[in-house]
Amino acid sequence: MGGLQVLTDPQQSCRVGLEPQDGSAAEWRTAGAAQQGRSHLETSTPCQDHVATRTFPDGTVTGALSDGAGSSRFSHYGAQLLVARAQALLQAQFEPLFRATNNLGSLRTRLVEDLRGELRELASAGINFSEEERKKFGLPPRTEQAQVQCDLQDLAATLLVVAINGGRFVALHIGDGVIGIEHLLKSGPRTKPLSVPDNGEFINETRFITSQDAEEYIRVFRGHLDTRTRNIIGFVLMSDGPEVSLYKRTTNEMAQACSKLLNAGRELPEEVMNEQLAVTLKEVIAPRTHDDCSIVLIARSAAPTPVGSGMTC
Repeated sequence: MGGLQVLTDPQQSCRVGLEPQDGSAAEWRTAGAAQQGRSHLETSTPCQDHVATRTFPDGTVTGALSDGAGSSRFSHYGAQLLVARAQALLQAQFEPLFRATNNLGSLRTRLVEDLRGELRELASAGINFSEEERKKFGLPPRTEQAQVQCDLQDLAATLLVVAINGGRFVALHIGDGVIGIEHLLKSGPRTKPLSVPDNGEFINETRFITSQDAEEYIRVFRGHLDTRTRNIIGFVLMSDGPEVSLYKRTTNEMAQACSKLLNAGRELPEEVMNEQLAVTLKEVIAPRTHDDCSIVLIARSAAPTPVGSGMTC
């Protein structure tokens, strides 16, 4: 099972490369940032995007991004929960997902049920809202009700997550936003779309983990990092806010700036890169859109020698 496979539709399969090489010793650096959008600044609405990265004791490196639904009052709490839970879930289910064949459908359903169950538990247990949020949404003061329950749909959010382990990767995506994958070619690094926005029937609509049919639309990708025809040296995850600057829908191309960001991510210490990425979102990307903006970078710190000419389908 060498190479990259798009596994959401048995009729659509994309393979990259031939036999896998050993990429288990590669080191990875991560960075992430989120910036409140102009429309939310004007209405004093919290940033509904959340990002997180993590390295697990077994060496699995993960990055996750979630964009809360603008129409859902408390979606920033849903997004915050999803990025934490999705990383742990993907690390725990890495092997079954990577090796899945006929059971992929049941695994996808189980993933969605688990994540939706976490959100449902939060909605039922209640949220300890800030005093500012209580006033804004007309909620009881903390002295009367410390935890305020809500509906599951109040926590609606998209999800993009990537996990890397032992020279392999698995990625999940539901909703809008983009996951880009950086290949090292003989001509240099090039970032291509791995997973593109799913906006449903209309451009201003998308699907969320809370959607009733989420298990049908969550996309699963997996592959080896190194083969005889190419090397994968980075991943970039973004919400729909940065798309205007970093992804061209009309041609399905990633902007060259994606590789520049990944290159900075592999050269700078994580804390420094987090700060630089936050500044880039605030000063360069956010002014070009009204939406919240968030980005996660996962960059290979020691790039291998280029071995191929890229993706073939």
